[in-house]
Amino acid sequence: MRKSFKAALLSCVLGSGAGHLYLKRYRRGAILIMSTLSCLLVILTQALQQAEVVFEKLGPERGMVSFDEIAVLLSETSSSSDFLMMNTVTMLLMVIWTIGIVDAYKIGREMESEKSP
Repeated sequence: MRKSFKAALLSCVLGSGAGHLYLKRYRRGAILIMSTLSCLLVILTQALQQAEVVFEKLGPERGMVSFDEIAVLLSETSSSSDFLMMNTVTMLLMVIWTIGIVDAYKIGREMESEKSP
């Protein structure tokens, strides 16, 4: 298997920056990994905040809760600015991941072309 394909596959499966680490491009890999982790941290923080609000509204005295009730509470607690921020960060994460895959492939191809005369 060629280096370029391995690097792109690693970036695709393991996450953005993994292919760069495989190609020994540590600075680019670290930047992509930190960017990906930052986006994931924002998404996780936002999801936990929303879950906390829903659990507070449910209260400890409630028994079994249906998925419909949770869906209604989620729609009531989420604001349009939260929704916009989550969409923006999710799109940014997808862009970073795509850039990581394409860039790892391109660097791998360049390394392969330098190797073969």
